[in-house]
This record gives sequence, structure tokens and C-alpha cells, in this order.
Amino acid sequence: MGSGRKAVTKAALVQFGNELQRLRRVADLSQRELAKATLISHQMLGAVERAERAPRKSFAEKADEVLGARGALLRLWPGGQEGYPHGFKEYVDLECEARAIHDFQTQVVPGFFQTRDYARAVLSASWPPSEDGEVERLLNTRIARQEILDREQPPLMWSVLDESVLRRPMGPREVMIAQLQHLLELAARTRVRLQVLPFAKGVHAALDGAFTVLDMEGGERMAYAEIPGSGRVTADADEVEQCALRFGVLRSMSLSPDESVDFISRYKEAHSHGIDPFSLA
Repeated sequence: MGSGRKAVTKAALVQFGNELQRLRRVADLSQRELAKATLISHQMLGAVERAERAPRKSFAEKADEVLGARGALLRLWPGGQEGYPHGFKEYVDLECEARAIHDFQTQVVPGFFQTRDYARAVLSASWPPSEDGEVERLLNTRIARQEILDREQPPLMWSVLDESVLRRPMGPREVMIAQLQHLLELAARTRVRLQVLPFAKGVHAALDGAFTVLDMEGGERMAYAEIPGSGRVTADADEVEQCALRFGVLRSMSLSPDESVDFISRYKEAHSHGIDPFSLA
């Protein structure tokens, strides 16, 4: 099954690349000219035409517009959804290419840090409820994202967790204990920084929700935020800068990485001994 999916993906990349090249030549544009018009490097454009790199959805949309393709390239966009909510596939593609990931979460552990049982509890809580087969498909997709953590050179990952993430039980007690232990193990990795933002800090700059900032090759920066059932990636300089500034403020308000490890350990002990996390001062 795995090799079949890979072959389909490659075929989709080839189809997109061939059509992109054909339309570019019809428009009498060089790779450099089209790259400039679509705001990517000409090296990246060449890789897309050769089916060596997957194009972003935003590129397919822009190339459609520049080449007057009337939606043809967007319809051929090989990203698909592959088990992701609407709008999230583009983010996952970017996440795989990112040099650094700065993530703030208010409700749950970040997807790339979730244990399998914790992720299943999160995905099973959707409404309307998903079919069992759909939950498993989404679960496998989420766990597959975590492969980036085990690369020879994984991205730098800096995550700030609101205290509510630690307080909210997900599934049976054993699930939460295992998840908190997993966070402690991740925090020991050299390319991971984990901080907790305690309730005691009061109001902060991101009360309107979770978000992620991605540092890409070449100095490019992207931001991502979710809404129920969907998500949105933006490269707008003002929006990205606002998210980056917010993340800086959140980091400064949070416990240090070492203090955060101690804080998470306290919650793990509370869950281990059946103590209500809300009783912790």
C-alpha cells in the first residue's frame, strides 16, 4: 500500500510539472520570469517542473493566474488532502521544509509531539463524530508527520504550551501520564525547546488562539492558524511579523525550559497519583 501511494504521488507531480512547463512555454516565459511573477526561486520552479518537488497550493493558484490557466493547474495540484483537514495539507508540506518551527498551543499538545493514544483521544472528540475508519486514517497521518523529529537534521522546534494543555485530561489517566512523559523526553532533545506559560502570568498577547511560525530556507517566513475544521497559511509580511512578535512575548512570559520540565513533571506526578490537576497551585 505504501509503495502504491508513492507511485500515485510521483505521477501527480509529473503531470503537474509537465502542464506547468507547457503553459509556461505557451506564455513565452523563462523559468526565471515565471518564478519572479509567482514569488518563488527559479531553482524551486525548475524542481517542480522536473517533478522533484511538490508545489505549494499558493504557487498553483498564482501560476494559474499568471499563465491564464483558468484553474487548470489548481485542479492538477498534487497536494490533495491525504487525510488532512481542509487547508492543512499546505501547512504540512511547509512544515516538512521548515528550518525552524515556533508553535504556541492553548488546548492540546502539538500534533508533532502527540503520542498515538493521546492523538486518538483528540481526533475522536470531533463533532459530528467521525467514523472509526476515518479516525484511524487521520491518526496514521498525524503520526507520520512526526518523522521530521527523527531526521538526521530535524528542524529547530520551539513550542510554548499554555498550562491548560497540561491540565486537560485526554482519555484515560494512563494516556495523559504517557503523553506528559513523552513531552519530558522530547524536552531533552538538543533541537527542541519546550516552555510552559502558567495561568499565573495572566493575560497575554495571544488570547485569540494558537498559531505557528515557520522559518524557511532563504529567510522566508510563513505563519499558520487554525479555525474549526480548517486552517490558513499566510506569507503576508505584516501578519507573519505580528505572529513572530507575539511568539517572542509568549516566550519571555513563559517558564524557562528547565522550569517547564519541572512544571510538567509535577503534572505527571499528579496524574500518576490520581490527584486532580486543578488542585495544583
